[in-house]
Amino acid sequence: MIRVFIVDDHAILRASLRSLLERQPDMAVCGEAATAQAAAEQAARAEPDVVLVDVSLPDMSGIDLVRALRRQHPGLVMAMFSGHAERSYVKHALAAGANGYVLKGNSVELVEAVRALSRGERFVSRELGDSGAAAPKG
Repeated sequence: MIRVFIVDDHAILRASLRSLLERQPDMAVCGEAATAQAAAEQAARAEPDVVLVDVSLPDMSGIDLVRALRRQHPGLVMAMFSGHAERSYVKHALAAGANGYVLKGNSVELVEAVRALSRGERFVSRELGDSGAAAPKG
C-alpha cells in the first residue's frame, strides 16, 4: 500500500485528492495538512511513502517547505502538486529537493506520478517538457 500525505490549504482539494487516491487499490492517505507548519510537524510522523505539496501555502511557499523537510528528513519522497506550469517553478522545486512536479488537473497523471515516486523514480508532468515523466532519478 502506497501511503500518501497531502499538503494543500484548500479543504475541498484535499478531500478530492483523498477520494481519488483512496479509490486506488494500492493507495491510502495517511494524513493531510493545510499549512507548512502543520505539515512540518505531522508529515514524517505519518510515515508516508509520498508527500504531495502545493506550491502556494498560506504560511510559507511549498518549495521552502520541501527544502526544510529535506533537511530534517532526507529520505522523504516529495512532489510539488501545482497549478503553476512555468518551468522556473519546476527548476526551483527540484533544486529544493522535490522528487517530482505534478500539475493539478490531470487525475490519471497524478495517480501515475504517485506510483512512480513510490518506486524511487523522479516524475515531472509531461506538459512541462523534455524532462518527461517517470524519468529515473539522476
